[in-house]
Amino acid sequence: MKREKFVAIRMFLNMSQPEFSEFLEISPSNVYMIESGERRVSERVKAKLARKFEVTQEFIEFYERFNKLS
Repeated sequence: MKREKFVAIRMFLNMSQPEFSEFLEISPSNVYMIESGERRVSERVKAKLARKFEVTQEFIEFYERFNKLS
């Protein structure tokens, strides 16, 4: 998973980095490092996202718009 998709999910959920870290049950510094490109999205974090976030048509449309802006 690219960091852009990680950021897009957080933005789609309208969460701050601390809120997203609580949602994923990871440290706020981990979220920051992923988003800044200092750390890759680990398999553990991907699994947590898969359990807690459902990809909907609404998200797909949001992500397509997000990509056009970046």
